[in-house]
Amino acid sequence: MQSLAKNHAYAGQRLKKMSSPRRRTFASFLKDRPPARNVGLRSGTVSLIVCVCVALIGTEAWQSHQVYRDNIRRNEIVTQNTARSMAEQAETTLVTADTIVASLVERVEAEGTGPEARTRLYHLMTSLAAALPAIHEMGIMDSRGNAIVKSLVAHPVGLNYAERDYFRFHATHTDRGPLLGERIKSKVDGTINVTVTRRIDNPDGSFAGVVVTSVAMSFFQHLFDQVQAKSGGIISLFADDGTFLVRSPPMPEDVASWAVAGSGELGVQLRRHPDAGTVTFTSVVDGVRRRGAYSRLGLFPLTVLVAQSEWDIQSSWRTELRTHAIILGCVLIVVITLGRRAAKATRMLEQQALQDGLTGLPNRRAFDARLEQELRRAERSGQPLSVIMIDIDHFKAYNDYHGHFAGDECLRAVANTIRNCLRRASDFAARYGGEEIVVVLPGADAGQARAVAHAMRRSVRLLAAPQADHLGGVVTFSAGVATYWPGEAAGLRALLDDADAALYAAKAAGRDTIMP
Repeated sequence: MQSLAKNHAYAGQRLKKMSSPRRRTFASFLKDRPPARNVGLRSGTVSLIVCVCVALIGTEAWQSHQVYRDNIRRNEIVTQNTARSMAEQAETTLVTADTIVASLVERVEAEGTGPEARTRLYHLMTSLAAALPAIHEMGIMDSRGNAIVKSLVAHPVGLNYAERDYFRFHATHTDRGPLLGERIKSKVDGTINVTVTRRIDNPDGSFAGVVVTSVAMSFFQHLFDQVQAKSGGIISLFADDGTFLVRSPPMPEDVASWAVAGSGELGVQLRRHPDAGTVTFTSVVDGVRRRGAYSRLGLFPLTVLVAQSEWDIQSSWRTELRTHAIILGCVLIVVITLGRRAAKATRMLEQQALQDGLTGLPNRRAFDARLEQELRRAERSGQPLSVIMIDIDHFKAYNDYHGHFAGDECLRAVANTIRNCLRRASDFAARYGGEEIVVVLPGADAGQARAVAHAMRRSVRLLAAPQADHLGGVVTFSAGVATYWPGEAAGLRALLDDADAALYAAKAAGRDTIMP
């Protein structure tokens, strides 16, 4: 004991000496240390600080470049998906129009165009036009182009369409397939439409007339405007010859007459890869540099283009770059001030702060950061994100009966079992609090998440950890499953609330179960 006291006293004296203030001048520093060693120390310190600063700047530059590239990749994914979706919508609309035309051709050729047949056809056409918002009007013309039946006009007397390009084509071609016409102005109400037509034949195969269905360009304009209002950029529908049919936002009147989509860089890309692809081009409409994607309709000579300006694509990157530049400057000051030892200590503390000491799983703080990261990744990739909220059944009773040491061992065993059930590198489990463990499954839908949860439940039961005697059986858990799909209005908080609500439902259902 005396030796220990002496040691403590000696250590106290040493600490006092080391901590006592002592003013040192530059001259006294040179006097106390050899000049060569001093220069080497200072040179090494400066080199170290410079290396750390260069590394930080290089890392930030690389990360900034990655964010820049990520914005481009995200733009490509979003525009490709939007272009494909719009093309499918357009094709579905035109296929519907052609189906109507084909059925009307078949009916006319079978029943003729007598007075009773005309009345039936008129009622059929008006009911179809009323039920389908994309269809503007339908009509039947005889071999001279005179309108026989029209959905917008009960008695189409004096309406002749012999000058229309589609009529001339069918009159001179025996092709029985559909023909997609160019933009035309309706003779009835002046609206702009695109036509889908088919030829009517007499029993001997001679030309008997044309059935036409007009698809309203206002339908596509409204559809494109709705999508464009949410995503920004431009959405265009144009023909193979480059003629714009629809554009959102609409083209200025002084540009619409001469703008051609197939010119410039866009035209080159369309000729190289006509079906689908990504493209960077300068718009012939407004001169803006844009990035986007296009998708050609499978059955009709039309293409949908979705693009955003490069300036808008990188707006978040520029904001982030400014913020990171400020942060980097502060970090560099901290690095220069504190040096390598402080930085190393900080990294160690950060690592310790992200891990739960009892189970070895990531803690709540690490979970929050990782879940937010996975949510953003799900939004970029379009893949689902599932969460399993797990709570050990009757854990308080287990602690009270077996003791807290046994409770800690039980919690470690359950956590390790759950972690061992994860098969993909992207899956992870974290301690959420108390006896609750949360599992995040990127890319897994609700069915896949439930399958993983049931596998975990079976594995925990196989531990055969005895529950408190008054409860009987073995340690089990209840779990709630929730899934987030990109595009849903609900976000991170709602995902966790759904998982928590499902967990409470599992508890209410008698425990040792998975919900929903």
